[in-house]
Amino acid sequence: MDKTDRRVQRTRQLLRDALMELILERGYDSIVIQDITDRANLGRATFYLHYRDKEDLLFDSLEQVFNELVKRIRDLQTQPGSTGTDPASLMMFEHAAENNVLYTVMLSARAVPTLQRRVRDYIAEVVRMRALALQPGLDKDPSVPLNLISNYAAGAMLGLVTWWLENDMPYPPDYMAEMLERLIREGTNGVFGPQVR
Repeated sequence: MDKTDRRVQRTRQLLRDALMELILERGYDSIVIQDITDRANLGRATFYLHYRDKEDLLFDSLEQVFNELVKRIRDLQTQPGSTGTDPASLMMFEHAAENNVLYTVMLSARAVPTLQRRVRDYIAEVVRMRALALQPGLDKDPSVPLNLISNYAAGAMLGLVTWWLENDMPYPPDYMAEMLERLIREGTNGVFGPQVR
């Protein structure tokens, strides 16, 4: 990687960090480009060399972080770990812990309104691809359509990650991944018993 590439990466990281800090402090809607460049100690012209607007910056931040997560998941072996927990679920909680500021921003009510939907859709697609890798043909004639399964799993995952981050990560990532897997696999009847309605 040459010096120019490193400089571009550093500039983009400064802008991403500035945006995340400002969203946590003030919410997304009140932020203007000048706020971001002031916080990053960069000029407006520098911002526009890299991004069209603040939404472009926000989605680039998400894309960078989620591409890293997807790459890690794709590199996993197709078999679950010895604990019975899908390593992809564990990786999601570990990733949320490593990038907790970004996750807090994108899952908070102060983020851009369409952001949570894009995050859910992104995760649902990852779940769908992972399910097909583990069980080819699952989408052919399932008792429950795969798009419903993947969106259910994505919603459950986001709900638990949100709660976990809002409560300062009270349990370790491996425990959270195990509970998520158990809830998805067994449902509330499996956890509480069939008498609970």
